[in-house]
Amino acid sequence: MTIHSTKRKTACITGATSGIGAAFAKRFAKQGYDLIITGRRKEEIEFLSNTLSTENKIDVEVMIVELSNDKEIDLLAKKIKKIQNLEILVNNAGFAKENFFHKEEFSTYEVMLKVHILAVIKLCHAVLSNMISKEKGIIINVASLGAFFPLPINAVYSASKSFIKIFTESIYLELQGTGVKVQALCPGMTITDFHGKMGFKKDTYYKDKGLMKAMTPEEVVEISLQYLKKDKVLCIPGRLRQLLGFLLRFLPSK
Repeated sequence: MTIHSTKRKTACITGATSGIGAAFAKRFAKQGYDLIITGRRKEEIEFLSNTLSTENKIDVEVMIVELSNDKEIDLLAKKIKKIQNLEILVNNAGFAKENFFHKEEFSTYEVMLKVHILAVIKLCHAVLSNMISKEKGIIINVASLGAFFPLPINAVYSASKSFIKIFTESIYLELQGTGVKVQALCPGMTITDFHGKMGFKKDTYYKDKGLMKAMTPEEVVEISLQYLKKDKVLCIPGRLRQLLGFLLRFLPSK
């Protein structure tokens, strides 16, 4: 469905086909938000759209968007800028590819930087003026625990996630007193198809205890929203991961 109510609040979630993005979509649908959800797997995301629309009596618009494509991201940005009742933006789309920096095709990094950085700041820029004028709004930028430290064979991924973290913390300071909340969500290991796309198998990759214990997308979303209520800009789901993130702020880089 493509017509949004002029009365109902609206949320936009990128990378909503599965995982954390889909979990956010389900959560906001239950709260009565109309949705704009983006992804690249048409069949899967349309199934999610139909399910959420039917179960929650809301309008859900699917946009098949390649966020590394300038024309397509511009189209999305212009669309959400015009939606006066858009109250939530979740920049969740992203990907990783494990390889030594010099061995990977450079085109991979160009795509990654557009998806992780340019798309994020463009969509934030598109919605912020309207949110500030209404003194209400939420932006969640999904970074990673990897934003806190160097990741060999994931150099550009960790660097781009560090950008998201610092960018979000910076606009958080700018937005004090405006009524707009922003958050850098930095999950650690989460059970999604993110790692499956990288060639890892669920039954061997995800751990069930310790620092590397994998969380579900629903757990990550629940903690994210709890942090938003407390107006905390940085959210690291999981106590052990929080401890790691805290220590990494003070330990020497080496």
